[in-house]
Amino acid sequence: MTGVVLGIGNEFRQDDGVGVAVAAEVRGRGLPDVRVLTIDGEPSRMIDAWSGADVAVVVDAVKLTDPVPGRVHRMVVDDLPGHVSATSSHGLGVPEAVELARALDRLPGRLVLYTVEVDATGFGVGLTTPVAAVVRALADTVVRELG
Repeated sequence: MTGVVLGIGNEFRQDDGVGVAVAAEVRGRGLPDVRVLTIDGEPSRMIDAWSGADVAVVVDAVKLTDPVPGRVHRMVVDDLPGHVSATSSHGLGVPEAVELARALDRLPGRLVLYTVEVDATGFGVGLTTPVAAVVRALADTVVRELG
């Protein structure tokens, strides 16, 4: 089995770096047959990264109207809504990448998205305390998701 973990975000935009932090934690575990990448969220890069994988796990920050920083959500590709009231800080995001990949027949065997609610996405390095507190446990969950 081949797996890929995509940590989406910008580590220089506070909590937007949560995907990068989770990816670093997973990378440190040295899992065989698993590629761990950090990307900026551009849809074609996501598609290129997960194409051909048996399972892909994407971790990204999400900004909701009334966020609970650090709350984690899990969605599988079939659960992704076409339009959501949450926004990625990357302009286009995972839903657009999924729809494009579906049209191009380039979805992985299984695609799971973990989003972490954030509030602080201004310029600055480092996660806020509630978001940093979920990184290790979410990395554990990602590893289990990979099977």
